[in-house]
Amino acid sequence: MGWFGRTEKPQETTILPGDQIHQKSHQPLQIVPELVQTIETLNEPVTLHQHSQDIEGFVNERPANTFIIDGDKDGSQSIICTDNGNGGKTCLKLGLSSIQLFKKMQSLEYFCSLPDDINATYFECRKIT
Repeated sequence: MGWFGRTEKPQETTILPGDQIHQKSHQPLQIVPELVQTIETLNEPVTLHQHSQDIEGFVNERPANTFIIDGDKDGSQSIICTDNGNGGKTCLKLGLSSIQLFKKMQSLEYFCSLPDDINATYFECRKIT
């Protein structure tokens, strides 16, 4: 009995776009271009301008509604919610602090106030008419 060496060189792992998918097989992996574009889009950081546009679009859908903004005091993420008209709520999660979101709502002519509970992390915003 003997050992036989490999005559062909083994293929190395191939890293595909977005550093999300690693090829582990010896057969080529076909990736749909739309998937590659989606992966690249998800890896792009969202700018303050893009957040601002998202907030304006969200608020302009129901400008007369009351908006609830919540987020940790020193956190970098917050969420804004409102009634959707069907008895439920619709929300937008953002990579902004609640303070930045508070300032944005004020620039859109909304009055924002804290609740009576000093431990609460949310505040309400209403359109100034």
